[in-house]
Amino acid sequence: MKTNIKKWVIFIVSGVFFIILAFIFSFSNGKASQEKDREEIVLGIATWAGFGTGIVGVEKGYFPTINLQTKVLDDARARQAAFVAGDIDIMVSSIDLYAQEAAKKIPGKIFLVTDESQGGDGIVAKAEIKTITDLRGKKVAYAHGGPSDYFLFKVLDDAGVALTKLTRVAVDDPSRAGDVFLSGDVDAAVTWEPFLTNSAESGKGHILITTKEMPEIIVDILIANDKLMENEKVMREFLDGWLNSVDYIKANSKEAAEILAAKLNLSVEDVQGMMAGLKFSDRERNKYFFDSAQPGNTRIAMLLGEAGTYWKSINIIEKPVDGWSRISATASRYFNDN
Repeated sequence: MKTNIKKWVIFIVSGVFFIILAFIFSFSNGKASQEKDREEIVLGIATWAGFGTGIVGVEKGYFPTINLQTKVLDDARARQAAFVAGDIDIMVSSIDLYAQEAAKKIPGKIFLVTDESQGGDGIVAKAEIKTITDLRGKKVAYAHGGPSDYFLFKVLDDAGVALTKLTRVAVDDPSRAGDVFLSGDVDAAVTWEPFLTNSAESGKGHILITTKEMPEIIVDILIANDKLMENEKVMREFLDGWLNSVDYIKANSKEAAEILAAKLNLSVEDVQGMMAGLKFSDRERNKYFFDSAQPGNTRIAMLLGEAGTYWKSINIIEKPVDGWSRISATASRYFNDN
């Protein structure tokens, strides 16, 4: 009798065990099948809060039909190489930098503005320099060939001051420009946070102007490869997910900062500092940039053309690209349909 009971117990336990195994196997296969059915998109970003909207969106489930993978590539050349090789489907850039990239035959089209610098970049100067015109004849440190270079040009141009009236000191990056200013070797520098604040608090200078007073110069963007651009359905789903994520970030900035800090290996305070100096571009702001169903007539195309003209004038590129050829028609339709 006891032997029969033991057999039944073993039989029942074995049956339950195999049922559980079958359930786990079925669940795993179902999950794998779901992942397979979702369109995989690899996004190459730099360590910048404005580029992290997709990270927050994935965490909060705003890309239900897309398996969005984010790869951090802080070196611009490495990011460009990965994009050209097809290792990433979308890359981040800024409108001024992409004017160079496009002129150098890097493919793809602009389809979204992620964020704009709003106080995160600017010029620090010695106390005696009160206005932009006071920069005439002064030594100014800046990162040659990048957003800082373009920002300096636009600020001077707005004030009617020619670049040739300055003694320009080219450095590797905006952080280095801030260091050079604090060392006392130059009279002013184009830099970014936290060097703007550090310079002001050091007593060695003050903030002369920032992107808060001069918007639409440092504008960050997403560029998609041609293959992805051909899939309008997926592109629209991506845009929906990204813009819904922007709305979430604006309504839940602290939680968003915590998510980004964990994924980007930064402190929450560092992410919040970045977020304080930028403006996430929502649906309405993107409508402003993609303000025509004709890509070549959009404001973003105009900004691309202006940047290209400047880079040509200082021999960074030989010939600017036509704006219409590098603006996504899908994005133009999307933002004029919605």
